[in-house]
Amino acid sequence: MQSFIEKFEQNIHPFIPFKNEQAVISEHFFTKSEASVAFFIGEIRQTAQRLQQQTEVAYAEIYAKKLLDQIDALQKAIQKIRKTKKVERFISPYRPPRNVHSLPKEKRLVEYRKALRALNEKICWLTEKQYQAENRANKEEVILYQQQIQETEFRKIKCLTAIEQLAEE
Repeated sequence: MQSFIEKFEQNIHPFIPFKNEQAVISEHFFTKSEASVAFFIGEIRQTAQRLQQQTEVAYAEIYAKKLLDQIDALQKAIQKIRKTKKVERFISPYRPPRNVHSLPKEKRLVEYRKALRALNEKICWLTEKQYQAENRANKEEVILYQQQIQETEFRKIKCLTAIEQLAEE
């Protein structure tokens, strides 16, 4: 039965980033119709535990149906949250030409420097967003922004290396 719990946790894992969001569920599969997603996840976990404890098939079927209905209802509620929640994205005014690598060295160097400036701006923007998430005590967002900062830093290092190589030539 351990594999059931592992599989179940994989199914509810997509709900975790929304745990602090308020959700409204019109179906009567939960004790409340409006609460935080964390509350609904807790009730789903209780249903899964009850299902795992059942020895009679009839009761197991009832709890299995309830579990599936609860997960489906929460998925629908989270889809509504996603539609209403606007995701902020960094938009750089810099658009590199498609054929950067085929440009002459001087023009390529200019384009790489523009790209470096855009990467620095993105790092500043992500750092600000991370700071705001820390102030809201949203650990999931903080981790997400940290990962994006690391990825952008890696791209910045690659850009710096390319600039140095072109400057040496």
